[in-house]
Amino acid sequence: MTDLTWIPKSACPISGVHHPITFANETHGFLLTGSTYESTTSSEFYMYDESTDTWTDLTASSEESAFPGPARSFGYGVVLAESRSTKAYLGFGAAADGRRLADLWEFDMSTHEWRQLPDCPGLGRRHPAMNAVRNSINDKWEIHVGLGDTYTDQGGFSNLNDWWVYDVETFAWRQGPDLPSTTRHHPFHFAINGMSYAGLGHSNSRIERDWFVLGSSADEFQQEPSFASYEVIDADNGMPSVLSDGPVTTEARVAGTQFSIELPLANAVNEGASTLSGSLGFVLSGDGDDHGTMSTGEFHAFYPSGNVLMDGPDGPTSSWWRRLPPHPGKSRWAPGSFVMRGTARAYFTSGYDRADQVLYNDLWMMDLSPLFDSVTRDGPENGIVVDSSGPVVDGNVEYGTGVKPNRDALSVDNLDEDATSGVSRLDMQIYIGIGCIVSVFLPSLF
Repeated sequence: MTDLTWIPKSACPISGVHHPITFANETHGFLLTGSTYESTTSSEFYMYDESTDTWTDLTASSEESAFPGPARSFGYGVVLAESRSTKAYLGFGAAADGRRLADLWEFDMSTHEWRQLPDCPGLGRRHPAMNAVRNSINDKWEIHVGLGDTYTDQGGFSNLNDWWVYDVETFAWRQGPDLPSTTRHHPFHFAINGMSYAGLGHSNSRIERDWFVLGSSADEFQQEPSFASYEVIDADNGMPSVLSDGPVTTEARVAGTQFSIELPLANAVNEGASTLSGSLGFVLSGDGDDHGTMSTGEFHAFYPSGNVLMDGPDGPTSSWWRRLPPHPGKSRWAPGSFVMRGTARAYFTSGYDRADQVLYNDLWMMDLSPLFDSVTRDGPENGIVVDSSGPVVDGNVEYGTGVKPNRDALSVDNLDEDATSGVSRLDMQIYIGIGCIVSVFLPSLF
């Protein structure tokens, strides 16, 4: 595999956090809420500037930027895979009193203004699946939310398998089909090419490895092959890479982080440059099939059926998983991740190492460009357009005026109740971070 290496970047100035809400636009990443050493819920809100490798505390810097909703943990957020879209959508999780939330918020990543949207009509829930999906039938954006766990005075703790769809244009919710499998919380999930994927996670009796997809018609989920990841072996003699004879792991998993990369973006700002092409999903870290720490921070890429990047063991008509280099250290429970939109720069941060009792605030980087095709289009030779009167455009990425893309980077109390049972290639980077060692006693709820 070509040069997939983890590189540390600046840690978030927070003591450590698990279950943060994380998302990004083309130039900045955001980390919001979660559980810290000091509190089971929080309204912490930080912004990461990729060009300077620095963090800003948005709550301290501006009252307008501060999150106006209830402090929480176990929530999620998404952005639209569309160039120049400024909105992020987030919500759900658990409040300080344990109440499961069903709220939805819109955050403008440019103006830092907040707007509360209609609550989901379904039950409030912690760590659900949440995907931003462009419906291929009507070309409208939807936010899909489902699964997770809830708590009611009548029924107590229970997992869910329902699914809800929010229309971004009409501000309306409708109920979708149930996942045709066991109820569960803390699943893995992402959207690719108008398809909403979800699965794995923690059911009532075990950690799961089944996997499902919901198409734009939203009539019913279809079952995909269960999780089984293969090694891609690079040939030394110039021949094409080959797959391992069998899967290198089929272990069920839960409570990690995930993201997808779709290139090029819809409505890309510059059509005259070299860029990358392809659509992949990714799952990273989390707990294994015993709901405990895995020996490495496992990282796997999902290739959907019909993809043009690489065929799996069953040919082009079947989806498959590919093992990538793990992040440093052991796996982590409930980390976060985000992708610099329009690129393959993705970030991994935070989370809890159960084995060594470390709550992280760190950030690491990996270049994922070798996984994608390089497509050259007619345009500037170096793929970079600079206009001093406007934004800098690098391939499909639009930066603010006077800002250049960073090219130097390449050289706990509130746990699960059941946790004890131009450039021809753009700089593609992923991040993870540097933790702080726990010096206080943490309850043995992990």
